[in-house]
Amino acid sequence: MRRVALVVAAAGILVEGLVVASLLFVLGGVVDAYSMSLNGTDPSHAQAAIRVAAVGLGVLLAALAAALLLAAIRRRPARGPAMAGLVAQCVVTTIAGVALGWEVFGGTLLVLGTLLYVLLDERPDRGLRPVNRI
Repeated sequence: MRRVALVVAAAGILVEGLVVASLLFVLGGVVDAYSMSLNGTDPSHAQAAIRVAAVGLGVLLAALAAALLLAAIRRRPARGPAMAGLVAQCVVTTIAGVALGWEVFGGTLLVLGTLLYVLLDERPDRGLRPVNRI
């Protein structure tokens, strides 16, 4: 069951990372196209900062998804920096789900549930056990 939860969590985080990074990247273009000043900054600097944040966030979420997928392949729980990323992702997923409305909350609830399962599951995964026949 852990393997399925890890794969679902990795897929959810990867999709979330792609959506958030692409929206931020587009937002950076909007800021520059309309010469929007974010707290008095130059629009080109604001665009660059937003796009750097988009790429950085996308890369971090893709790395977390890759770590979860690697843990699923190895049939081991996620450890080390992946655990810190999972805790941070649980908080971000909860806030995003509540802030973006009920439609998004359903999807984020699925991702949050799998993330919590992955965080709290400490049992070793032994795979399928052979059936003893008499």
